[in-house]
Parts: sequence; C-alpha cells; structure tokens
Amino acid sequence: MTNYILDNQFWELRIQKSEDQGFRYILHSKVDNVVYADEDYNYRILTSSKKGSRYIYLSHLGSEYKAKKLSSRDIQMVGNDNLIVRGKFEDTEIHITHEFKLTEKSRWLDEKITLTNQGKKKNRFGLINLGFKKSLFKQYSGWSDNLDEFILTAIPTRRYIGYGDDRRKENFSANDILFGAWVAKEAEMPGFCAEGWLWGNEQGGLLTCKYNPSQMEYSRFQKLATTLPGRGAEDIDILFGGVSLYEGNPELATILEPSESYSFGVTKYAVYEGDYKEGYYLYRSHLEEQGHKYKDNYDPPVHWNELYNLGWISEKTGFFVEGIEFEVYTLEQLYEEAEIARDIGAECLYLDPGWNIALGSSIWNKERFGFLKDFSKIIHDKYGLKLALHLMMNFEGENEPDEFYLRNKKGVRLVADPYIDLFCVCANNHWVEEKTRRILELAKEGIDFFMFDFTDLSMFMADDLGCFSKDHGHEVPMLRHTHAENIFKVIQNIKKKFPHILIEAHDRGVKPRHPLYYQHSLPHSFDENWGFECMWNPMHDLLSGRATQLFEYNLAYSIPLYLHINENSDNENMLQFWWYASLARHLGIGGLKDISNPKYKALQQAMLLYKSVKSIITRGTFFGLDYNVHLHVAEDNTSGVITAFNLSSRKKRVIIHSDFSKYGLQVSKAEFYNGKNELLYGSVFKESNFEIEIPPLSPVIAILKK
Repeated sequence: MTNYILDNQFWELRIQKSEDQGFRYILHSKVDNVVYADEDYNYRILTSSKKGSRYIYLSHLGSEYKAKKLSSRDIQMVGNDNLIVRGKFEDTEIHITHEFKLTEKSRWLDEKITLTNQGKKKNRFGLINLGFKKSLFKQYSGWSDNLDEFILTAIPTRRYIGYGDDRRKENFSANDILFGAWVAKEAEMPGFCAEGWLWGNEQGGLLTCKYNPSQMEYSRFQKLATTLPGRGAEDIDILFGGVSLYEGNPELATILEPSESYSFGVTKYAVYEGDYKEGYYLYRSHLEEQGHKYKDNYDPPVHWNELYNLGWISEKTGFFVEGIEFEVYTLEQLYEEAEIARDIGAECLYLDPGWNIALGSSIWNKERFGFLKDFSKIIHDKYGLKLALHLMMNFEGENEPDEFYLRNKKGVRLVADPYIDLFCVCANNHWVEEKTRRILELAKEGIDFFMFDFTDLSMFMADDLGCFSKDHGHEVPMLRHTHAENIFKVIQNIKKKFPHILIEAHDRGVKPRHPLYYQHSLPHSFDENWGFECMWNPMHDLLSGRATQLFEYNLAYSIPLYLHINENSDNENMLQFWWYASLARHLGIGGLKDISNPKYKALQQAMLLYKSVKSIITRGTFFGLDYNVHLHVAEDNTSGVITAFNLSSRKKRVIIHSDFSKYGLQVSKAEFYNGKNELLYGSVFKESNFEIEIPPLSPVIAILKK
C-alpha cells in the first residue's frame, strides 16, 4: 500500500493506493478526531461535443451513473504543503489537475481543481461532480460512524434567503438527507447549493465552502445513492467539497474549447467548535482575510427615504399615499422631506424612484426639479445633508437606444415585470458605455451615494434565457456571467472617478442568488449589500421571523448591509428601529412627518442615542449572544453596545453573560437605555452575568465602557 500524506496540527489528508482496494481519500480532523471522508474521491463528468446534446440537460441522480470516471491517476507530493493528483477521464480528452494545500500552521485545507481539454473538439459539460465521499447509511447495517447525530446547516443564512423565499427548515437532519430515494429532485433535502455548509453535532463539526469572487460558483452537499439488488435497496454516501455545476453555474466551466483550461474557485475545509454561530464566525473570518469587510474610512450617513411619505409612481394608490390620484413628487415636497430629515437627526436625503425623466433612465428631470447642481447645493448647504439617488438598470419607455432592450429568440423586447412595466435591460458594452456616461453626469454634481437596483437578469415568464440579439456584440444568448460582469463594470467606472461615493449593489445574477461576497473585493468595487428587501413590512418581517436572515448574515459577513425601513410601522418603543439599526450597518429611515405624533418624538430621541454609539455599531464586530441579544465590540475593544429585544407581548427578564473577554472586550460597567433614549440604570459588573427586564415589544440598549 502507498500513502500520500498532508499533515499539520489540524488535519491529516491521506490518499491510499492499494492493489486490491484501489484508492481511498481519508480526511481526518485532529481538532475533533472525526474522519469526514474515507472512500475514493468522486471523479465524475458527462461531456458531449454536440450542441444541444441531452447531456447538457441531465441533472437528475441517474446522470451520475452514466458519468465518466478517471482512467488514469498520478499522485505526487510537492514539498511538505502540496499534494497534486493528475488524471484523465475515460473515453475523453479531459484531464484534471487536482491540488490540495495545507500549510504548517493553517486550520484551513485548500483544494483547487483545473479541467483541461487536450482534444481537438469543443466539449460541453452536462455534469461535473467532484468531491469527497463518506458513507452515511448502509442498507443492511444502518448508520455509519454516529452520523445520525449530525445536522447540516447552510451558510450564510439558514431558513430565509430573500424576499418571499423560505426553505421551511433551519437545518437538515440525517433523516432528512436519507429520505428521498424515490422523490423528485426538487423534493430532495437539502436540494440546493449554498456558499458553504456546516456538518456536525452540538460540539462542532466541518465547515466546507467555496471561494470564487469573480464567478458564480456554489458549494454543494448531497447524498449519493448506490443501488443494491432488491427493490429500493440503497447505500447512501455523502458527497461534499470539490466542484460541481449547479443550475448551469459557473457558466464559463460548461464549455471547454480545444487546448482550453478552466480553474474552479478554491474549496476550503476547516473544523469549528461549538454551535452553528461559531461556524458562521469562522466563515466570516475567512472572508475578512480576503478583504470582505467595510472600508477603512467607512462612515455611512443615516438616510432619510422620502418614499415612505411621498410614495412611488408605480404604487398608484394604497400603502404609501392617500387618494386615487398620484404622480411623482414635487421639488417643494423634496425640500419638506429634507427639513424633516434634518429635524429627525438623519444625515442624508435619499431619493427613491421619481427624480429622473423616466424610471431607469438615470437622467435627472430638470424640467420638474431644476438643475441637479443647484438642488444638490441646497441639500448640502442649507439642510446640512448628503444626497443619495436610487438607480435602476431595467427601465421604462420605448425611446431608449435599441441596443438597451433585451430580446428573446423571436426578437421581442421582454418586460421584466408587468406590475411596474419595466423592460429588461441587455447589459451589453453599448449599454455599459452610455449608462456610465449618464451616472457620471449625476455623480459630478455632488452625489454621495448610489443604490444599484434592478440589476438581476429578470425576465417575466421567460425562464431567464438571456438576450438572443445578434446585433449587441455579446454571445448568443448572453450569459448570466456577462450580464453580471457588465453591471459590475458600470459600478467600477463610477468608483474609479468618484471613489468617495458609497455604492450598494443588489444581486447581479439570476436565481440561484450568487454568493454574497461575489465581486466585492475586486478593484473599484461596491461597498454594501442589500438587506434582503425587509423595507416594505419591517415590523411584520421582524415578528414573523423573516428578518432572521439579517441576524445570520451578520454572523457570517462583515460586508455592510444597507436597508431603509418605514418608521410609521414601528411602535412607540422604537422596537423596529433598534432591531434593524443593530443589523444594518447602513441604516435608512422614513415614514413620519407629524411632529405631534409620539413616534416622531421617539424617533428623534432614538436617533440621538444611536448617533452616540453609531461608530461602534457601523464599524464594530458583531456577535449574536442570542437571536434577540446582539453585541457590538468597538474596534479598540474598550467599549461596546448590547442591543436586547423582547419580541413578545409580555415583559421578559433576560440574563446577559458579562464575561466579555472571550470577545476581546475590556469593559467593567454599563449604562442601560430604553429605545427612546431614557436612562434606565447604570451598572458595574460584579458577577458572571446580569439580568435585565425588558417591557413587551421593546428594546434595551446597554452601552459598555471601561
């Protein structure tokens, strides 16, 4: 038997080769003494040189058994840190270079895979499924290695993944994974890919994740059934790590021209100790090492969003405005909103749709509002506010340049969503050039913030097929990757000229949502992610649990979230305000205008307290002591903020542990406030924990000091 070994204090990766049993890839964690993989690595691909081949569409489990395996394999050690496997897939000219890297003191095992077409014909991939294997269940003996105790958790959010998207489960048990041998693919569990996965028990477990900042690539964790003689008899393996195709992503890996190679993003493995939050923190530390954090000079101004008072032209009646007649806001109304913003304590006036000549045009409507330069000067000088604008990539109207319109196979201009009557944008190079020109015209007049919205490749009832125009200079159909790249080029073009302008970018691909770090650390990138659309019914989202995804995002990410909320839906205790202020590093508010309204006065006081601790909340390190108890640790570790919430209709007593040294926090006392900036009491820490009473539907804010 021949052994090839990578080894340090955290991991042992051993590849065994024997004459009778073939290969085994053994992944052993020295942290928890668990063997996470112990079978041969799963090398499987399906290819075809013919356009339109059925292999392109094979995604069900049966395709795995038709796939090509390795026909040859050469393994070598390169120094002490690298183990490289080179091989060729049977009956193909596809070669693989498979590299594992484990440095002396690293807790991370890195894996890199490159596929090369050494043949003379183009190859299309219908299946790429490469990964470690571990036996989960044996038909005639049961569970393997106590894996019935393991649960599977997606990163970076568990149950909720966006507006209206609900997985119905926060994690998946071994039974969940085992079930489904005879069900449709969409009923399998987990049945989806994520940025990463946690697989373990109450003491900790394995973190595996992908990292590819320039392409849409995912980490999959799936069961792999081996059919045995007898009706429905199967052994079940777990397949994880490595690389795979999911919903056709990453797109650039689906076709290899002759002599062409494709290198997938890095797959990373580490072991976490504790509950899922510790696994999320470990994932966050990995992203921070790659630069996914707020900028050094990050100081986001609190926005006042006029939309909640003035409405949106696409909402003709209903939630935002009274009466049955409505058109875009007036200049006088904008100045009234600026006055409210200043009075309430906001720092920036944010204009949602309505300021331009048409939705998505990115051209200031000077006929209605005068010159942007003059308006900007008044907002900055008279009101002491910054100025922010909402941008759309999709657009309305028939008069834009012809190359702006995305066209289907029949040449028809597609509508993104008939509810707001926007055409789908074709984000080709012509559009990039003109969109950049228009936004730079805005930027030079003193704009401080841009939101890039309606950026996904959305096509109503068209299955996200892409643009088929042959006159736009892109591949036919346009790839999702090309769409996302060109949206990003516009962002980069603005940042190059105006690096001080804060930019928030919505999703830039199509479903499934791209990894939330995607494109963030690249040169001249955006600053913030969007807060999952929790802007329309923020109190409902909070009490129903949908806003949980903001909490979990902060456990896994330090890229700031931007979100504005309608404070008209808050209560007088400012419960909603403080919840979202605790989780959205860049906060926007709006929806109040009557100075006699108790909520108006409460929001004024809440803003005074918030601004006194704003630097800690926006630039500190976030820890979730509990779902309803958040800790923010200042950068210098000498102060912090706890926000504690009672989401029930009865008062609660909450115990907060005061051993903050594990979070690097050096404090000895606290001042406790309610949501309206009223001092409740002060305290000096004398015991290992302290108890606070929180009224119904209320927050308590504790300011921690040395």
